[in-house]
Amino acid sequence: MKYRRKEIIEALQWNGKNQAEVKDFAGQFAMFDYADMDKDGTLDAILKVKNSEKIEAAHAGDYIVRGAKGDFFIVKQKEFEEVYEEVE
Repeated sequence: MKYRRKEIIEALQWNGKNQAEVKDFAGQFAMFDYADMDKDGTLDAILKVKNSEKIEAAHAGDYIVRGAKGDFFIVKQKEFEEVYEEVE
């Protein structure tokens, strides 16, 4: 038998530079630390996402997903693209 996920989720891909977009999406659940400057002189942001269980670091390419209950979690790009397809 084959199954498809029933849920429709909201997600945003972290590209390492879209801090404002992530903050608008995840609000207080998104936290940023800043590491060394990159080649173009901007600070590299390290994204951490807080959920009810833990604080998890995201890497560029990962997706920040808002679950059905309003919680946030990180899904690696490959896993996300295998499980979800864009609806709109």
